[in-house]
Amino acid sequence: MLFIPENELEKALARAVKEPHAAPDFYRLLLTSDLLVLGSVEGHETDTEVFNAEAGSNIRLVTGLHKNGGQYLPVFSSLARMQEYVKEESKYLSVNGRALLDLTRGAPIILNPSSEYGKELTADQVRQLLDGPQPTVRTFGEGDYPAALAQMLASLFAGHPEIETARMIQVDFAEEAQPARPLIGIEAGPQLDWPSLIAAIEAAAEKSVPGLLFDVQRVDRRDPAGFTGSLLQSEPFYRRANPILN
Repeated sequence: MLFIPENELEKALARAVKEPHAAPDFYRLLLTSDLLVLGSVEGHETDTEVFNAEAGSNIRLVTGLHKNGGQYLPVFSSLARMQEYVKEESKYLSVNGRALLDLTRGAPIILNPSSEYGKELTADQVRQLLDGPQPTVRTFGEGDYPAALAQMLASLFAGHPEIETARMIQVDFAEEAQPARPLIGIEAGPQLDWPSLIAAIEAAAEKSVPGLLFDVQRVDRRDPAGFTGSLLQSEPFYRRANPILN
């Protein structure tokens, strides 16, 4: 069947198939556009007018069987694409793309499974689409360890009795066109004035290691957010002899 785009998402899909560099625009529209999915919301099975599902609603979605034997969720970019797949009258819902993928997180999907222009996304690809590329923790290679940065920070931290330990790992932010950079994890007591410390770090770095990009994170063992786990696995480059943590 001749593919005639019904909306901007389908135009972007067709363009991305022919021009791979246009894929980011397609993925952006996939998340912001309304998609159609087969199924119904409990209590609204007979509704024919537009309605908003309340939080906690029981949504029943219809899945398809992949050629490899696994299940997938068929979604559609327009009513025309859904009619290519469904040969009989069926209940369907219109849901924002990001909300739908987040609701069914962990399930592989196929966009327009019976169309000339479609897209299959694995569960991991859906996660990356929703959350973005995940930073990677890397070990410092030979000669890569920023010794000057560590020495400058250790000297600075010695004047802050609230700081117990400081650790350093290397993080590669895949979505940024920049090399991996150091991440400093600081474990300290609640008395530490963080804004003042950050300002002091920036001023000292400007003098000692100008141009070096690095990040700073607070390490809280009770709230292991961010890269806390990776930082705690690394050996401290600074440790206070008599910590005063509460």
